Amino acid sequence: MIAIELDAITKVFSDKKVLDDISFKVEKGSIHGLLGPNGAGKTTTLKIITNLMRQTSGVVKINNQLRDQTSLNTSSSLGFLLENSPLYLDMTVKEYLIYVGKLRGMKSQKIRDNLDYCVQSLDLDSVMMRSIENLSRGFKQRVGIAQALIHMPEILILDEPTIGLDPQSVVDIRELILRLRSEHTIILSSHLLHEMSLVCDDVTIIAGGKIKDTGTISDLRKRLASRTEVNISTLKRNDKFMQYLIDHQDIIEVKLMNKHDHYIYNLQFTGKNEIRHHLLQKAIELELDPIGMEKSESSLEEIFMKVTK
Repeated sequence: MIAIELDAITKVFSDKKVLDDISFKVEKGSIHGLLGPNGAGKTTTLKIITNLMRQTSGVVKINNQLRDQTSLNTSSSLGFLLENSPLYLDMTVKEYLIYVGKLRGMKSQKIRDNLDYCVQSLDLDSVMMRSIENLSRGFKQRVGIAQALIHMPEILILDEPTIGLDPQSVVDIRELILRLRSEHTIILSSHLLHEMSLVCDDVTIIAGGKIKDTGTISDLRKRLASRTEVNISTLKRNDKFMQYLIDHQDIIEVKLMNKHDHYIYNLQFTGKNEIRHHLLQKAIELELDPIGMEKSESSLEEIFMKVTK
C-alpha cells in the first residue's frame, strides 16, 4: 500500500521554479529517504506533503486519498519535524509535550498514554522534568521528534534529523528511527548518503528541484555505481589506440594525460562487461609498451556528487 504519493508536483516562487514536475511514492511501513544537496528542494517538498505550503501544480495523496488543499492544518495522520525544531526552551520536556498535545486538541488521557509511548520510544525518561534549554542538542532533537509523535501519526516526516549532531548523537537518532519504523511510515530528508543507506529502504534523489533517481538502496547502488574507472599507463601514445577506446561500446569517457615519462589513458566504462584484458591486449598489439593498469570504483558519496551536479 502507498502511504504518500506525489504526482507531477511543481512549485514556483515569483519567477523561480524550485520544484519541477517531481513524482515519487512512499510505501506504507517503510523508511523513505529524500536525498539531495542543500537547496535541492527537500524542505519545500516536505512542507508541501504536510500542507504547510501549497504546490503550484500537481497532486499529493496521503493513504491513496487526495490531501485536503483547502485546509492549512497538517493532517492528523502526519507528524512533522522541521529542520529547526519548534521548541519552547523555558518549558520542561513534559510541559512542552503536554502543551503540544493540547494544541492538537487531544484529550488528557490520550496525551498521557501517548506521552508514555514517546518517552519509551525516544529514551526521554531521564530528562522529562528538565528545562529544554539545558538539554544537549541530541536530546533537543529527540524532543523535536517526540512533538511530531505525540498524536501517534501513521506517517512521520523528519527534515534533516541528524544535522549538526555529534557522531554519537547521530548514531542514537539513527537507532531511534529504526525502532520507530515498526509503528510508523517514515520519510526523512538528508544530504548524507551514507547515513541514508544505513536506515532507508528506498531513496529518492533530488537536485535542482528535479528527481534524479528513485528506488531501493540496492537498486540505486547498482545503477549509480555502474561506472568503473581504469587507468592504463603506457610508455608510448598511439592515435589508433585512442580511437579504439573512443569507439568501444562499453567505454563512456576517455582522457589522455601526458606525464613526465609516460602516458595515462583514463577510462570510464559501464562495468557491465569485463574488458580490461582486451584493452591491455590491444595496447600490446599497437606497441604502446604498457607498464600498468589500475582499476578504481567511486565511493557512493562520490557517485552521488556526480549525479547531483
